[in-house]
Amino acid sequence: MKKLDGIADFLKCSSFLEEKTHLLYQSLADKVDLPLIKSMLLHIAYDSKKHSAILNGICKSIGGSKMELKDCEKKAGPTLRAIENIQREIPSGKNIQKETVSSLVKKLAVLESNMGEEYFVLTQMKTLQYMTKEICEIYNVQLQDMKDIFELIIRDEETHRELLSRIKKFLTKDDEKTKDTQPEFKYQNPDAWTKPLPDSVYEGAT
Repeated sequence: MKKLDGIADFLKCSSFLEEKTHLLYQSLADKVDLPLIKSMLLHIAYDSKKHSAILNGICKSIGGSKMELKDCEKKAGPTLRAIENIQREIPSGKNIQKETVSSLVKKLAVLESNMGEEYFVLTQMKTLQYMTKEICEIYNVQLQDMKDIFELIIRDEETHRELLSRIKKFLTKDDEKTKDTQPEFKYQNPDAWTKPLPDSVYEGAT
């Protein structure tokens, strides 16, 4: 079980991040007085809540983790700080300005890209085999089943970015001239993706 400690911590931390992302989108949606934009933000918020529950469930199935949110700073500091920084940029009060929403949406698109990349890397790691082996003893789960679960989350992240791109275009009221300049997902081209997760995340897992 010790070799799974690193991956369990990663899953627990990811669950925390998804929950904070859910609260971030919920907070922003509550302050947007545009029904279509609000509905798309809530769609992403609910997906993030769902991801948090799934990741936490997988974590518990391989023995669980004692990690607390404050411990995530060591393993996912940049992502955690990005979420917290965006949260602080949401103005108080209702009906925030469209320009502010547009600026926040741009930062949220980068956040979604980074989170999706981490899940993609996980599907390529040998540690996924150890995790699947442990869960298989309880649920008869195969490696492809686990990959499919994470690929569903990855596709959700891609959908989130597409929704954010649409929101930005709706806010500018210029669909034809507004071009999405957000960076492409690195995991859309697996052969070009070579960045491994930090050793500290998977220490003892391989």
